[in-house]
Amino acid sequence: MIFFLYLFKKIVAIFAKVCYNDYNHILSFTFSGERTIKMKNIKKFAALFLSAALIACSGCNGEGTTESTSETEAPAQTDESGNVVTDENGDPIPAEPEEEKVWKVGFLYNGKVEDGSTAKIFENARAQVQRTLALDTCYMENVLVSDIPAAVYALEQDGCNIIVSCSPRFAKSIEKEAKSASDTYFINFGGTSPAHNLSAFGGELYQTANVCGIVGAFNTKTNVLGVVADPGCYNAYGVIDSYVLGAREIWGTQTDVRLNWVWSDNTEKIEAAIDDLITQGSDVIMCYTENDYAPEYAASKGVKVIANSCDLPELIPDNYLTGFFFNASTFIIDTVRSIKAEAFVSSVHSGGIAAGTARFLQVSANCEDGTETIASKLYEYIKRGQAHVFTGEIKNRDNKVMVKKGQQMQFSGISEIDWLVQGISAVGDFTTVTYEPKPCDLTIKESKWNESTDSQ
Repeated sequence: MIFFLYLFKKIVAIFAKVCYNDYNHILSFTFSGERTIKMKNIKKFAALFLSAALIACSGCNGEGTTESTSETEAPAQTDESGNVVTDENGDPIPAEPEEEKVWKVGFLYNGKVEDGSTAKIFENARAQVQRTLALDTCYMENVLVSDIPAAVYALEQDGCNIIVSCSPRFAKSIEKEAKSASDTYFINFGGTSPAHNLSAFGGELYQTANVCGIVGAFNTKTNVLGVVADPGCYNAYGVIDSYVLGAREIWGTQTDVRLNWVWSDNTEKIEAAIDDLITQGSDVIMCYTENDYAPEYAASKGVKVIANSCDLPELIPDNYLTGFFFNASTFIIDTVRSIKAEAFVSSVHSGGIAAGTARFLQVSANCEDGTETIASKLYEYIKRGQAHVFTGEIKNRDNKVMVKKGQQMQFSGISEIDWLVQGISAVGDFTTVTYEPKPCDLTIKESKWNESTDSQ
């Protein structure tokens, strides 16, 4: 091998010298066609010679053996002990190629899709997951907390390996299911604890509720604001308190808000709760429930409405003032994408106005003049971090200081609020259960991705 390299070196040196001399000789004459051709031939020959020599050398290693230039061999099959399995000739048997994993995303709804409000927000997210990531999806409606184990099992048997829980009522149950699941990922709305296969998310919806409080106070004629709310909604106390604090920006200590608690799925009680608020003098009612029945009923009674819904301009165009709602799509799509790319990192996500997680409906033409100006200013202040909703001094209804003067309550504390602020003069309870909730029938509604329609 050493002799070959030495010989090759000498040949190259001689050849280069010849080419150089000949090249100089050519330059001493006029560039005729014949000389040009000769020079080109020499160049071609030199290029071919060097290429061949390099190829010859590249095939040799230091030991004088030839290295393989073929592609990397496919992995071989192994037995339970890790030993390579061979055929009758002693050659390794190639392993079967791994099939590409098929992902499917299932959604669990507390109510029905047509109920609107929360279900509508997550239906929008489901449709975007299917269209953006080219995945099949499905969903299950009317799921109760007691149904969660059976519902998760049914989705897994249907092929779902990513499950999105769409109600804070399910949060604790989903955390338990995630602990026992081996091949399933969970996205948990309203949860507070991550796991190796679970990410939780919520948001600072109280920020947009605070702006809505200013809108409500600016548009009442009776100076009595009504609130009908489901205590099971996401951060219910934080959202209601923030709404009242917004109203206090207009009224100060004269703020008068009346609150009635009610379950979202009990239409009879919703009607009774709203009728009661109207009797108390409320001409603007804020609805914080998981469906659109409450704002629709309130509008039918002739009062102005603020609600957590993205559909108010279509539902009640003549009665809505503004609204607030979650943008769940961004976080869900990003999380599903990371799972699909095997780059999942568990987390607990929260975001407010600045992150686009908490959304605010533009004030309607039903509002008093000047409403949009004052609402937009507060919205921008909060968005830029120049206004912090829960800045002390803040007292509860029992006159106890909950946030000291000059202090700011952070999201971790706001999300755990279980008290009501001063300014709520009356609280009614319409949460008495008058019927036995029916367990979910575990019906799965499929939605297949179709390239010809979903990719458009």
